[in-house]
Amino acid sequence: MLKKFIDKIKSLGFKSILMMHLGLICCAISTVIFLTPSRMVVSGATGLALFIGIVTNLQEHYYIFLYAINGLLLIISFFTLGKEFAFKTIYGALMLPTFGMIITELINLFNLDIVHIVGNVEPVFVVLFASILMGAGIGLNMKNGGSTGGFDIIEAILFKYFHIPYSTSIYTLDAVLVILGMLTYNASLPNSLFANAFSEGLGATIYIFILGFVVDMITFGGYNKRAVFIRSSKYEEIHDAIINKLVRGVTYLNAEGGYSQDKTKVILCICYSNEYFRLRNMVQEIDPMAFMFVMKATEVRGLGFNFETPEHIERHKKKRVS
Repeated sequence: MLKKFIDKIKSLGFKSILMMHLGLICCAISTVIFLTPSRMVVSGATGLALFIGIVTNLQEHYYIFLYAINGLLLIISFFTLGKEFAFKTIYGALMLPTFGMIITELINLFNLDIVHIVGNVEPVFVVLFASILMGAGIGLNMKNGGSTGGFDIIEAILFKYFHIPYSTSIYTLDAVLVILGMLTYNASLPNSLFANAFSEGLGATIYIFILGFVVDMITFGGYNKRAVFIRSSKYEEIHDAIINKLVRGVTYLNAEGGYSQDKTKVILCICYSNEYFRLRNMVQEIDPMAFMFVMKATEVRGLGFNFETPEHIERHKKKRVS
């Protein structure tokens, strides 16, 4: 098993490993700097660990509970989901609370009163920074092949044995945690960030939605790419313009009109959002009657996006000069 672990680390590459750890650090900073002092119960195993910490008045040591939760879930996943799943999850699940512990100790070492500092910040800013940092951390970790464990394990078990969709289990578990946080909220505690339980619940709900948005932005490249479908009788001219002027690749799709039953070709072109308007104008100039529709491309990999050949780079240079 140790050999598999080492081979897995080697296969990821230095950059991916670095990004995974950066993601875990972002998650830990979000929890220690923002979530713990504000006593806001949010989603995932981290939220459950914070909830237990708040109930026991040990929220600054949340990472102890997170170790216990992740450890228990890893053992369960080993017997229910198989050792392969447990193996893929174990590193991030244990490193996340480790980074939390390190950051907490550094704060104590420098005698920083984080509770007082965060207590004097507007709640909206705490929610924004906590959700953005956590979303960026989870997104970086996922994008580079990592996992933070936690409730991912519960969701996988519910799907495997009870066929409950991931989306349903995610929202259900998050809702339960938010309600628990509201029920145990105590505004009389020193430096309480939220005025009442309802405002704490609203803050946690906003946090969850921003978190999901940021994770999607990071994981899928910010939806900044578009898939453009073009149907035109002048498809050859449009093809030449895209390749020579926009310097993008095209794919021909054989199509048949449902009404006219005319056989034709549809051009598919993937481009960045800021290139789409140039593409649209070129198509309009060539064929004002061309039919187009555009879709968001959630993830694009390949030539021209995550790598380029020397020939492709040279063509880009020529395009910029012209």
